[in-house]
Amino acid sequence: MPEASNRMGSYLRSNDSVRDELDTVLRVGEGALPDRLRGVLYRNGPGKVEVFGTKYSHPFDGDGMVARFAFDGHAVRYRNRFVRTDEYVAEERARRMLYRSFGTNLPGGVIRNFLRLRFKNAANTSVILHGGKLLALWEGGLPHRLDPVTLDTLGRYDFDGALANRTGRLSRWMSPDLPFSAHPKLDLDSGELVNFGTLMGAKNRLVSYRVRRDGVMSAPSFTNLESLCFVHDFVLTKHYCVYFLSAVSFRVGATLAGLATPVGSLSGASDAAASILVVPRDGRSSFAVPAAPGFVFHFANGYEDARGFVVLDGMRMPSLPSASDVQKLLDGEDVNIPSATPTRYLVDPVGRTVSETALTSTPADLPTIDPRFVGRQNRHFWAVAGEAGNASPLAHRILHFDHEGPHAERDFGVDFPGEPLFVPTSPDAKEGEGWILSLVYRVEAHRSDLYILRASDLATECRVELPHHNPPGFHGVWCPSLAS
Repeated sequence: MPEASNRMGSYLRSNDSVRDELDTVLRVGEGALPDRLRGVLYRNGPGKVEVFGTKYSHPFDGDGMVARFAFDGHAVRYRNRFVRTDEYVAEERARRMLYRSFGTNLPGGVIRNFLRLRFKNAANTSVILHGGKLLALWEGGLPHRLDPVTLDTLGRYDFDGALANRTGRLSRWMSPDLPFSAHPKLDLDSGELVNFGTLMGAKNRLVSYRVRRDGVMSAPSFTNLESLCFVHDFVLTKHYCVYFLSAVSFRVGATLAGLATPVGSLSGASDAAASILVVPRDGRSSFAVPAAPGFVFHFANGYEDARGFVVLDGMRMPSLPSASDVQKLLDGEDVNIPSATPTRYLVDPVGRTVSETALTSTPADLPTIDPRFVGRQNRHFWAVAGEAGNASPLAHRILHFDHEGPHAERDFGVDFPGEPLFVPTSPDAKEGEGWILSLVYRVEAHRSDLYILRASDLATECRVELPHHNPPGFHGVWCPSLAS
């Protein structure tokens, strides 16, 4: 128990608010920088866990902070900046919390929160570069455009009006802008960026987006949903967009009345059936396939096999973690939050059946693959991982999963690794030939290091030291075309 308590304390400290914005060259603390590793790594995540003394009640609420690591083959230049959303700027001026968040209501109870539907856009979940524009993403609202070099915030970005909500009056009242998820996928054949959002209204809808390689968005399309679902990620294949719909319900009235936050209004049972929604990309009618109970935050990848079956590799949890358990976690209590198991779903789109198989007993999440294999059959994925048989939600390992060979794990001891991003050694390198980049929180030093690992066995090739801590955060992207 003392060891678990110490680990929880270290995790909470890793999420302390960042106080400084820096621009510096990082010191190499171990190994040597690979000469061929040239480009820019961007990472996004919550950088501040309170607003002038008022703490957020959920780890998804912290103000977005984007970090930039520029590799030129000789050194790594680091820069971090908070995303200056309208809400962030207003609170900095007022020096107090002004907005409700995904998991945090304003202090003051129902009176302060009743019908306050302008939730804070945290801009804290991911970051992408597409069509020459760098965007900080948050699935509940608009992206924010950033300068790719300085990270200055250039403003909210609605793709020249394409994300304006033009649906029913009720939906527009609750959400003037269409939501744009933090997990877009790149169609490797067309160069299009494909994404989605879920929209509440008199009719609950799934919104689908296509953004050309030049950054121009086509008119969104809509798929009606039987009920509003909490969907964080999806899979893009040659012919389909595929979504895992858990049996999670929203208490919309409680949220509108200020009695509950959006995440606090979510509820679901671990024994309630889920479904997999398959949306053909050619405009044909969508269909849902019944699936066993579960919840999936993240997918590693998906593709269509030679039979036309859709293969999905997702990180399956028994159920969505409750808001109360997450709050206990932030309060430093020992709580049993369900871990995710890498799971393969096999969907027959003709027979409309699905089977599932656990890929490993090692709990893992935040999976990534070689980006050259999105929507195509892949052999490898990497993920942050825990220990088999250990129910702790705190991951201290990285897993390399190989569908055709032995797996590898890297244990960071008391330290906490972040999402592992794969970078190939060259554009024509074989899948799996490359490096893993992971930002690791170093407990004893209370700072972060960027590890460059050999992708195959996760051995350290280089470790560069940040002058401050950077919370483990959520998601990032590697951009090989930016070398300065």
